[in-house]
Amino acid sequence: MKLIDLNPRWVGHGGEGVSDANHNPVPRRDGIGITFNCPCGCGTRVFIPFTNPLDGGLPSEKSCTWDRTGDTFETLTLKPSILRMDGCKWHGFVTNGEIQTV
Repeated sequence: MKLIDLNPRWVGHGGEGVSDANHNPVPRRDGIGITFNCPCGCGTRVFIPFTNPLDGGLPSEKSCTWDRTGDTFETLTLKPSILRMDGCKWHGFVTNGEIQTV
């Protein structure tokens, strides 16, 4: 299965009208992660935050992140594997834009 078949979207953060807890503006970030339809078909979305966002900035998540290579949906590789801990428990890889279920 191809990632592109799962309605992938790059995830952004911040921007105009967004403030932190101290009311400071949060600058716009692009490509901090990806979201796509779960490959199992359960109807939910998977969110994967990147260790190395597309915009070259620091990770936006302080907890678990994935290493990214590739900058298009067709070339994206994520490491390590993805294991959904809730719901369907899907486990698999994204490698060169292909989804492989374990």
